[in-house]
Amino acid sequence: MDEAKAAVFGVPADALPITTKIVQTDSNLKDTRSEIQPLRTTMDLELCKEARSGDKNILCNLLPPEDASSKDPTEETPEGAAIQGNTSCLLKVTPEENTALHIIASRGHLEFAKEICRREISLLTAPNKRLDTPLHCAARVGNVEMVSYIIKLATEHDKENEVLRATNKENANALHEAAKYDRVDVANILMEKDPELASMLNCFEMSPLYLAMASRSLKVAKVLLQFSYWKEASPKSYAGPNKKTALHAAVLMSREITQDLLQRKPMLTKYADLLGRTPLHYAASNGDRHMAKLLLEQDSSTAYLADANGLFPIHIAASMENIPVVDQILKHCPDADELLDKGGKNFLHVAVKWKRLDLVRKIISEKPALRKLLNDQDNNGNTPLHTAVKNSDQGSVHFLLRDKIVYVNIINDDGFTPLDLAYEKLDEDLPFRTNSTEVCIASCLASIKACSSPQELHDLESGELSSDEAKEKPSGDDMFQERSSGNKAKRKPSASSKAKGKPSSSSKARRKQASSSKAKGNPSGDDKFKTSHQKKNDRSKENSSRNEGDEIGRQVNLARNLGIAAVLIVTVTFAAGFTLPGGYIADDHLGRGTAVLAKEYTFKVFVISDALALVFSIIATCWLMHAGTSIVDKHSRRRALSWAMRCLWAAFAGMCTAFGMGIYVALAPSCKRISIPLCIASLGAPIFAHVVANYNVYRLLGTVRIRQGYRQCIWPTIHLHDKKRLAHYSQPSRHVIIFLLLTFGTYAIVFLSAML
Repeated sequence: MDEAKAAVFGVPADALPITTKIVQTDSNLKDTRSEIQPLRTTMDLELCKEARSGDKNILCNLLPPEDASSKDPTEETPEGAAIQGNTSCLLKVTPEENTALHIIASRGHLEFAKEICRREISLLTAPNKRLDTPLHCAARVGNVEMVSYIIKLATEHDKENEVLRATNKENANALHEAAKYDRVDVANILMEKDPELASMLNCFEMSPLYLAMASRSLKVAKVLLQFSYWKEASPKSYAGPNKKTALHAAVLMSREITQDLLQRKPMLTKYADLLGRTPLHYAASNGDRHMAKLLLEQDSSTAYLADANGLFPIHIAASMENIPVVDQILKHCPDADELLDKGGKNFLHVAVKWKRLDLVRKIISEKPALRKLLNDQDNNGNTPLHTAVKNSDQGSVHFLLRDKIVYVNIINDDGFTPLDLAYEKLDEDLPFRTNSTEVCIASCLASIKACSSPQELHDLESGELSSDEAKEKPSGDDMFQERSSGNKAKRKPSASSKAKGKPSSSSKARRKQASSSKAKGNPSGDDKFKTSHQKKNDRSKENSSRNEGDEIGRQVNLARNLGIAAVLIVTVTFAAGFTLPGGYIADDHLGRGTAVLAKEYTFKVFVISDALALVFSIIATCWLMHAGTSIVDKHSRRRALSWAMRCLWAAFAGMCTAFGMGIYVALAPSCKRISIPLCIASLGAPIFAHVVANYNVYRLLGTVRIRQGYRQCIWPTIHLHDKKRLAHYSQPSRHVIIFLLLTFGTYAIVFLSAML
């Protein structure tokens, strides 16, 4: 308390007693770093400035000269008096509690440091606010000479362990600092002096070796591993946070260091972290095939070690789509394809779950024997096809269906086939959404004669949708109530009750109990059931009304957007009808006011296609105006939108034809090399636009062709119940046929009419 008051009121430090400073670490352990520590008095600005500059002569001017000739070397002088008379200014600190030796060690002024240590050796172990000693500061900046001098001085004064093994607030020693900042020479000196520094952990449970790997100080890590100490090193020397080892970090960074670690500690391959993941798990996640090969050659049994989530290295590699790592695991462990996670999934299940189609395609193509995994079921009875349908992964669905070894009618534990799951994904939205992923998957399965489960068929016959039942299964109470109600309906009255014509005594008791409960204000069981049933009906009505409102909003917005395109086509075609290519005949010539190129065949095609595009676009505009009215019922709106889109496609084809023919007739015969490609591009524009916009539909048709042949692809025949489920959607093949008829029909009408 006296020292604090003296520091506050500016009392000279010479008048204060020298006390021992006790440093308290984060773990509440008291550690006396030195017999004499600097007081909390502010360092002189001049001393701080000169300590940073490293001018030894100015330091001698600040300190009183030592009269060595008048002193007897054998005479013992009180230690406190010597320091108080000559080195009081050296005991002062900066706001961060750095002494002059901290500052000098950070800047490498060796001669200055020698002079300070000669006058005040206690500064050698003095900590600052972060509990860094001068050795920490010198190791952090990589000053080899300063580090060597501090170690030499500590050895001479029997303070070697105290200086070398001093730790800061992060519980890090000087070797940790050298590893963090990639100070190779400093790490070499420290290891030569005290190899046990490598087994000390900081507050993050990191050894210097692991810290070097985590900080990417690979040169320091190589230097550390060169010492013979590692042959008998303790497990702490390799330790990292969360039970990781240096090998966990090495497999992500350096093959050379990984090889060194495997030579010294082969058992590190089986060490698992807090999540149960071995170094092979990390290599599988990183995707380094050479690292995976190195680990598997050292110990292939690590491929059969699962982590805390039940995932084996092959599952990790499959989820990250690291194909080379999967190849290496299957090469060294051919039976690794049988490994299952907690959910009973093999690595192909996992790949399909994470939509890693390239991995599945390449593994199956290179190893056809693994095709048997395509029909394996997990703990819930789901095959990869079930998983792909649930994820709406159209690419995986088509790949699996194009392999005829895949069974499409496997029922999972919930009683659903892939087709049932596809129907659950359907959202009764717009009738012409044939290119959506969900519709294409359901249509593809239905077209290849996939079947629904018997439960699904029963629901369709009864008029109920099983998708709602699948989304919300009844609870145990509901099932009990349903069964009890069914039993009551089937139960017949007893013969005695028929004879008497009176209710039984048990029914009378129940009535009395119900009337008494009603009188008390407590509803009976039937009333509770009716109330809960009414609440469910109300919620379903609210959801249906909300969905219907969303559907109307989407359809109205679509009608407006399509209306803009229709109006643009009307405008363009109307203007083109009065700006004819080739112009008009002048007034002083025969046939004045008529088109110059009226007798040309291509000009006739231009006029007819332009007129046809104008008519179809006007019709489409009228249909869209009708569909955009909110008072129209949904069935009429759907029909209007469907017909409007067909007219719009015909108008688009006519406009493209008019443009191509107009370019062709306007160019001279010598420019046919330009006009012909332009005509082909114009006529092919509608086809190209349709293929791009409906790419999913064409992929679907390709899958149906491979699975069922061309006939089913061109004109598919599907079951009656599938037609009911797909009633709100146009069949993709029918959609393509309608488009082809519209496009080529328009072309035929135009070109044939021009011959008349």
